Amino acid sequence: MKVLFFLTMCLLIGNGLIAQDSKSTKESRKEASQKKKEEKAAKIEDAYKLMDTILTGRKFVLEAHQLRNKQGAQINVTPNLNFVSVDSMRAVIQIGSNERAGYNGIGGITVDGKVSNWKFSKNDKGKNFDIFMTIQSSIQGIFDVNMTVDYSGYADASITGMRSGRLTFSGVIVPREDSSIFKGQSH
Repeated sequence: MKVLFFLTMCLLIGNGLIAQDSKSTKESRKEASQKKKEEKAAKIEDAYKLMDTILTGRKFVLEAHQLRNKQGAQINVTPNLNFVSVDSMRAVIQIGSNERAGYNGIGGITVDGKVSNWKFSKNDKGKNFDIFMTIQSSIQGIFDVNMTVDYSGYADASITGMRSGRLTFSGVIVPREDSSIFKGQSH
């Protein structure tokens, strides 16, 4: 009888300890999950502030990895030949190809012009930016650039000109000094 009582007590005490252990494991998982969320939010906030600094400084390049026309057809491109570059009050839009020579000497066209009508807005809640600018080139004409940038630097820039049509550059924003672009001739 004493043995049965002793075994019952050990079983009850053991179950109580296991229940406490599983409860503390659940709490530690919640704490670890909360800590991960906080770290991720801090990284996003740091990246957002860095991108804000780059964009407001007006010295950046959108190095495109893809180009899309208004029908949605897209093509993968070389980032150092296909870009939108902003340097204070000047901007360059370039389309190029490694496969053949073109109007600009690198298989495409280069528009070099003055930036006007600059509009910059940021969304602190969504952690993204919107930029609108007009690029005026004395030779190629006037182009409107509507750019959306997220906190990590991924961007889309839709470009329209005086003719119907739209071309969208998709890629990443980098500071001008870190860019590896190759600018062709602008006629």
